[in-house]
Amino acid sequence: MYNNYSKINGVMTRKTKNNDIKRRKLKIENCPKCDRHIYDIDIYCKYCGFNLEETSIYTKDVTVSWNYKDIINYFNMPKTLITATFATFILFIISILGKNIISDYISNIDDLVNPIHILLGLNLGSLTYYKSTMMGWSGNELKLGLVVFAILPIISIAISNLIFNKKNIKNIKDVFRNSLGVGISYGIILFILALISRIKINYSYNMMQYGYANQFSFGALGMAIKGFILGFLPTYVVLYRREYEDDNMYLEIFKRAINMLLVGYICTFIIIFILTIVDKSYLYSLGMSSYTDIFSKLVIIAQLSVYIWSFGNFVPVSIGNKVLSFGNLISSDLYSTINLMLIAMFFLSTLVIIVSACKLESKYGKEKGIKPIILMSSFYAILIGTLSITTKLMLNVGTDGLSFSNFATASVMGFGLIESMIITFIYSFVISLMGYKLNIFN
Repeated sequence: MYNNYSKINGVMTRKTKNNDIKRRKLKIENCPKCDRHIYDIDIYCKYCGFNLEETSIYTKDVTVSWNYKDIINYFNMPKTLITATFATFILFIISILGKNIISDYISNIDDLVNPIHILLGLNLGSLTYYKSTMMGWSGNELKLGLVVFAILPIISIAISNLIFNKKNIKNIKDVFRNSLGVGISYGIILFILALISRIKINYSYNMMQYGYANQFSFGALGMAIKGFILGFLPTYVVLYRREYEDDNMYLEIFKRAINMLLVGYICTFIIIFILTIVDKSYLYSLGMSSYTDIFSKLVIIAQLSVYIWSFGNFVPVSIGNKVLSFGNLISSDLYSTINLMLIAMFFLSTLVIIVSACKLESKYGKEKGIKPIILMSSFYAILIGTLSITTKLMLNVGTDGLSFSNFATASVMGFGLIESMIITFIYSFVISLMGYKLNIFN
């Protein structure tokens, strides 16, 4: 019989657009209903009225082509570009104030440092410095991956998102698209600032300084990568809402991985802070005895918390003049206090990962199997990798233009990118699998 309404969506058949309908004549000789003979030209059986055509809705094969307008719209680029620009403006004002403060303590710095350099330094930039003399030249790289520097960019990005983006978010896809847009925009802005901030100064005021020149710059590509990270992650955290949890499994698990990292870092910071108050001798064993005032200690605690938490995930880290790994922990000459703290980090990271995995299994385990923990371990490893990129710190870099031994005396604090991601993924996956099996919340 002829169908007056679509069996697919209930729409009246006569209102269905012809270009969405595909009709095909049944290749039969007798009517399926009355078994009477029919002809090829018949679309209905002349005896019982049975419909001799098949009708179906089909979708045309369309080749998706993206132009620049589609890309701009996808990333909500006008709004996200404004968000990133406003955050940069906030940091620029802060950098101007910072330069004025620095100028009061260091004379003749106006020729070398401008607010853009301070802004790039706050965004954890790596500074490359060259100095040439009549006798030769030398070059050094100063990595400024101080965690406390990142506080101001994160706050600026968060404030800017609350002003321009928060009210326009309707679902988890909007959160992801806006986060990408802000990250890309902020990375491009820092990339451009790094290119235009390169400075070369020639000293030719008198014969004693003739031939002297200083040149320093921030790595543009590195600034773009760090800008994307600093723009994307704070935006994602600020715009994410709890009611979006069921919209997209991948993005919801990514938020869980961020929470896992934040919980681990905060717990580590509290433990190290208490340990510093009770017994600060561990600073001597790490070669950091020179940091005595309160502000310096807070800076060091914030930095150490990243490295110690990463170490708790079995990642080898360089801290001061020490290289810490699970293999050399027992044979190291560290004080017993810090040895106990490092061992406690293994248990803390295990606890945080197991609890996260148990919650994950309660929500996805029965339907998705182990796929959620593979995703969470992957996202968590990527986040640890971003810490490797952004928190590497190079200390004790000399600037003597006649010395070529400065590289040997430089002290690098941090951990490797690829190594940390591989180890973290394997470790978190194994521990998460244990949490899946235990599931203490069921």
